[in-house]
Amino acid sequence: MAWDTTMITMLRVLIQDFDGVDFSDDRLKQILAVSAQYVDNDIILDQDYTIDVITPDISPDPTTSSPVDDIFVNFVVLRAACMIDQGSLRCAAFASGLEARCGPTVMKTVRRMEGFGTLIDKGYCRTYEELKHQYDFGNSAFCKGILSPFINETFVPSNYGTEGHFNVSNALRTLR
Repeated sequence: MAWDTTMITMLRVLIQDFDGVDFSDDRLKQILAVSAQYVDNDIILDQDYTIDVITPDISPDPTTSSPVDDIFVNFVVLRAACMIDQGSLRCAAFASGLEARCGPTVMKTVRRMEGFGTLIDKGYCRTYEELKHQYDFGNSAFCKGILSPFINETFVPSNYGTEGHFNVSNALRTLR
């Protein structure tokens, strides 16, 4: 299976568009390519991908390479679902505040807008950001920077205004 078949199926499950009523395969393929472009810029991957958002195409194919790049595939699909949610929120924002009256019957769409805001705050966009942070902190290149051997016993930033340096043993005696 090619990336577009596998990833389109995964995306359809996330956005609940099993029958293809809301989005065509071509539209989802285009969204996935744009999403892949964002993911390629957001995280540092082991594999370099060439992404063409016009055609759309991703090469090498992350679903047929050996081993399959599950990290990239999952990030791209999650980011695409986030983009679709943001588009739905944008459409809902245009219709928010709409009020229609027909005699005594009134239809308002303000409550619908609140639901889309919750989707963005707690849905796929939030999940993507949390997953991205977990991946970044799990990446060894970042850990090497955080866990560096730099230690300076004589410099304390909070005391930098006047002296900047102090005797550690005197400071420990005052704390006890």
